[in-house]
Amino acid sequence: MGSRANYVVIERGETSMGWSRWGGQRIVADLMAGPEAATAALRPSEPPEPPPPNTAEALRWTGIMPVDELMTDVYCEGAAVIDHDRRVLLAFQWSDDYETFVNGLAGLAEAWPGWHVRWAFDGVLDVAAYLGQDPDPLREAPDPPMPPDGPAPFDGPDDRPEDWLDHWYQGTLSVRRPDGSLELYLTADNPTAIAYTTAERVEALGPGYTSLERSELPRWGLHLDQATRAGALWCIDRLEGTLHDLSPNWPGWTWTLWGGDVRRQLDACGGALRVPPLPARLRHMQAVGL
Repeated sequence: MGSRANYVVIERGETSMGWSRWGGQRIVADLMAGPEAATAALRPSEPPEPPPPNTAEALRWTGIMPVDELMTDVYCEGAAVIDHDRRVLLAFQWSDDYETFVNGLAGLAEAWPGWHVRWAFDGVLDVAAYLGQDPDPLREAPDPPMPPDGPAPFDGPDDRPEDWLDHWYQGTLSVRRPDGSLELYLTADNPTAIAYTTAERVEALGPGYTSLERSELPRWGLHLDQATRAGALWCIDRLEGTLHDLSPNWPGWTWTLWGGDVRRQLDACGGALRVPPLPARLRHMQAVGL
């Protein structure tokens, strides 16, 4: 129960960690105070005494407890790394939609001038990697979102149920075929679905849309160039190690993370993919979360 968060502060070569039961959905809001205030809040000089465990007060307590290790990816719903020595801020939490995600990143960049503000697209796994730890012990692999021998989880015009609304589809797939043509598909799954399908199943998809207009900005997008066997992914949700699990099902493919930048997929589609107006603050961001 809760919305759990990990906090890491690095300063003068010293690393301190914290844990909160309810901080996972407040990461961006808490960091808006800027480096000094956020550091003081997330690494209090005198940590408060938590209530006795297994009590109602302990469940409601919003304080930060010192800890010695990170949570696993199933439990860690938000995190912040404040590295004063390298002037790097690394963070993540759930975002309600694409505009909220972009505005949060843009706000942090403004509140932390001179710092490199990054998003942890792999959640706490990215935090562990930043600290030089092996992230694998923190992974609790979810059940595959589809049968292992099922079709690729992408719908073209012939596959889409008549009563399915556009906003039910979280992501968009664009496929550049070897002959240069482009086909577009919709998916209701999150990005982890890529690791549970195969290149062969994607190649076997029926006809896609030649042009597609989304009624809402999607949460993620995948662009595949079949001639060069190159895949690129953008998202605003946790990848849960997806890009590290692709080799068996995608032999010979190379992968690029576009961060949270939907513009990269729009450019790759050359106008065939259309979305609602992008957040105004996106135009000032050369890279989104990288």
